[in-house]
Amino acid sequence: MAVNPAKVILRQGKTALFICDVQEKFAKAIFQFDKIIQNSTKLISALKIMNVPMLVSEQNPKSLGKTIPQLDISGAKGPFAKMQFSMCTPEINKELAIFCNGEKPESIVLMGVETHVCVENTAVDLRQYGYEVHTVADCCSSRTQEDRLLALERMRDIGCHITTSENVIFKLMRDANSEQFKTILSLIKTPTPYTGLVPLSKI
Repeated sequence: MAVNPAKVILRQGKTALFICDVQEKFAKAIFQFDKIIQNSTKLISALKIMNVPMLVSEQNPKSLGKTIPQLDISGAKGPFAKMQFSMCTPEINKELAIFCNGEKPESIVLMGVETHVCVENTAVDLRQYGYEVHTVADCCSSRTQEDRLLALERMRDIGCHITTSENVIFKLMRDANSEQFKTILSLIKTPTPYTGLVPLSKI
């Protein structure tokens, strides 16, 4: 099925970033966690430069800990504690309604853990609410690669755009003449580490 090109566009001022449950207790359990954090750090840093609003959730923080300190979530809304798997709690939905300069965003860039649990449940709810969802595959993971990959397939099936950190950055920046380009260029000079999303035989 052909995708409407207009729906794949990410626009500054109309896009928000959701950071889902990247917490301390997950660090030793999540597949390729260090690589996911490396990619996430790059994404968050670039989106901060472009003034993309960010919202952070934490699943049962009393048990799973706080968001890991490697991620700079200063200036983000939250962290919002939750027990349900989806980030779309009443509190967060209320915030989202005025998240982009008093208006709802068009698109949500979604990253975090676990891909097949909280990330996927969030994506399902956001799609039901009518948002374009861009799931950042190289900034999402689960305890197993199998759960991660199957969750990304299911999210694609419900209309999410499965993307990468650099793809999001360049879609938002749009132009090498952008005043933000030189600053962001230093972040993207280091290649994104391979995380097994595409078999090496296809690269």
